[in-house]
Amino acid sequence: MAKIEECFGYKSMWFAVKGAEMDKLLTCCPYLKYVGETTWESGWKEAEEQWRSKAVLSGPYDGWIFLAGICLWDVSEVDQIAAVLAYMGKCAEEVCFFASHRVSDAYAFAKLKQGEMIRLYSYADGQLFGCMGKRSDAEEALQLHLAEREEDLFEDGFDSLDEEDVLRIAAEWSLNPETLFGREEARTVIVDLLHSMS
Repeated sequence: MAKIEECFGYKSMWFAVKGAEMDKLLTCCPYLKYVGETTWESGWKEAEEQWRSKAVLSGPYDGWIFLAGICLWDVSEVDQIAAVLAYMGKCAEEVCFFASHRVSDAYAFAKLKQGEMIRLYSYADGQLFGCMGKRSDAEEALQLHLAEREEDLFEDGFDSLDEEDVLRIAAEWSLNPETLFGREEARTVIVDLLHSMS
């Protein structure tokens, strides 16, 4: 088996899914359309070239399946991100979402467990697009105090979110994808992202 030589986590977006099989995930989430089998390297090349329409579905790694790409949905599209989480949650125990892009200063994280939204936070370029649920266990462990109202974003006493925070939350909730480097690649498929259900 080939080894993973390119990871994601910086300037990318991903869902981490626990307790679901890849084929079942494709069946229960209408926002995803199976395209074909691929390798990790080829899949990522295609996802990077067609960053708005293609993504890589991989796994499992330590029990977590990843749906990853450059820009799966804009962090401002909170309702759509929540809808994808909900569909995936119908066939999984837990679903997490992460986004990190330092150039556009865009960061997001969300966690759904047994069909219930536990936490969602989405921020970009001075705007708070979504804040749902109570401060999470991961935020507490990392001593992150994030503003929950847009008017408080730059007030004293609140932390600004960055790419390292997103990876640390990913490590607390699921698996830091940067740690996949050097592992034997599991089954990998390329999928189309369907941005509208109409």
